Amino acid sequence: MQSLFGIPIGPLAVVLVIALALVVSVVSAFALRNRVFFKLGVRNVRRRRGRTALIVTGLMLGTTIIAAALASGDTMSHTIRISAIETLGSTDEIVSVKRAEVSTDVPLGEATSVEYFSEDVVPMITHELLRSSHFDGVAPAIVESVATQNLTARQNEPRVTLFASTGPNLAAFGEIRTDRGLVVSLDDLRPGEIYLNADAADDLAAENGHTIRVLAGGRTLVARVREIVQFDGTGTDGAALLVGLPAAQQLLEHPREVKYVLISNVGDPTSGVRYTDEISKVLQPTLARLGLQIDPVKRDALEAADQEGNAFMSLFTTFGSFSIFAGFLLIFLIFVMLAAERRGELGIARAIGTRRSHLIQMYLYEGLAYDLIAAAVGAAIGVAVAFGMVFVLSSALGTEGITIEHDVQLQSVVVAYTVGVLLTFVVVVVSAWRVSRLNIVTAIRNLPEPPAHKRRKRRWIGGLVAMALGALLTLQGISSSQAVQFILGISMFAIGLVPVVQAVGVPRRIAYTGAGLAIVVLCLLPSAWLEALAGTELSQNFSVFIVAGILIVLGASWTIVYNADVLLGVVTATVGRIRALTPIIRLSIAYPLRNRFRTGITLAMFMLVVFTL
Repeated sequence: MQSLFGIPIGPLAVVLVIALALVVSVVSAFALRNRVFFKLGVRNVRRRRGRTALIVTGLMLGTTIIAAALASGDTMSHTIRISAIETLGSTDEIVSVKRAEVSTDVPLGEATSVEYFSEDVVPMITHELLRSSHFDGVAPAIVESVATQNLTARQNEPRVTLFASTGPNLAAFGEIRTDRGLVVSLDDLRPGEIYLNADAADDLAAENGHTIRVLAGGRTLVARVREIVQFDGTGTDGAALLVGLPAAQQLLEHPREVKYVLISNVGDPTSGVRYTDEISKVLQPTLARLGLQIDPVKRDALEAADQEGNAFMSLFTTFGSFSIFAGFLLIFLIFVMLAAERRGELGIARAIGTRRSHLIQMYLYEGLAYDLIAAAVGAAIGVAVAFGMVFVLSSALGTEGITIEHDVQLQSVVVAYTVGVLLTFVVVVVSAWRVSRLNIVTAIRNLPEPPAHKRRKRRWIGGLVAMALGALLTLQGISSSQAVQFILGISMFAIGLVPVVQAVGVPRRIAYTGAGLAIVVLCLLPSAWLEALAGTELSQNFSVFIVAGILIVLGASWTIVYNADVLLGVVTATVGRIRALTPIIRLSIAYPLRNRFRTGITLAMFMLVVFTL
């Protein structure tokens, strides 16, 4: 692929590598400055290998999905590019009658009923192109779809592409090679002889010397197969027969007329398109006078290939985004649980003089060590997953004559690895900052953290900021008619409203439940109702599915967690009446109610997995 969500993938890979290098450099500088804390952080990687393997597995999920998406996109883009190159060969532009719709779909001659024109224009086009140093060949051509019969093997084929040109002109468009490796020319054909490519030979069960009948509009040509050849540029990536231009003109009853003029630019089959604009500019005045037009068929075909690859990648990442987000929640939960396990150790470290910033650094060292390993494993597994998916897809489509070729670009693997490391590192930073907030006395004694009344009182300021940003985003969504911004803006406003209403005395349960239900209802509204709420027509795409899905999980998690005592109370009042189960249920309910934050994260993670399915 050449771009990722509209960003050129080459420069993107460079920027991401630089960003990763900066992150590693900064963390390394802190490690050199505080070597003791670095050793304390990374020692946990080796202490419990089973837990390390579990953490690496959780961290690599996001990278695996990203790598699989990019590798799949590379494969699909490469497959379509190969098809375009087999169809067009070294042909970069095609001249045809004006107003004819030339398409890169195969076979080329079936795009529309393209009219014929005099082959006398070929010298004129060649003369004009001499003003440019970036072309290396011009050839007249006829490309038509014909029916064929192998009279020797009694095999019929209703659609075979007939390709005709002249040997000297076609020499600049690549070699015609036989299955024995010999280079031949169309001018080598004697009257009553044709070449078949390998696909046509397979379809017709033809061999050298077999007699072929060609049927075109009621006219017939009986010819002998001289050789089975390989040539890219016949106007199709399927079955084709090659003849000299005079023979085709006689068969089709178009003497001294052609259907196309093929132009080849300097460079290989893909790099020559960079001169297409220059070639078109040189020829435009002459072609306009002759009633002809030039079409950048190779450039259009390569762009279509990249678009198809990006579409496949976008579809994969759209549905994989929920798994990526669930993976991030898992990462966050892992580090929260690690902090809970080491709470006493961290409390003692703070008691002997360790600062909160030192605890954050220790988690960063440990998290980055996990991260660098996990991203490498995830990228490798992602490529393997993509190969497996493509293998299954290729097997399924093989009966339709579609061949899918594996291809993974190094820059795609680099992007997947760096994105996986950086995104996971952000989650590690946030989780490290959160777990470093602890009370020394309660941590050492393993008691619950005391309520942070001062922090709660200050939260209304952040709530007002979130409300303001949400209102601005909502207004921007209405003005730009974008459903994503509109939904996200209202949801952000509702999230920011929670600490504000709590500050004025509204109970937590009512605040969180109201916001959660409002978000769920908003994201489940039909499109017509959503547009009525916005007062304008809203544009929607796949991103709406991602944003709405994550917001629904967020709202539902809030609603369930802050009403967990009521929901679990129902369980106790019903199933808890069984005496044998009463102590088990009470113990099972105690932990979720004591640690609402961890319960909410775990619940949201599993909800995302089920939502994805």
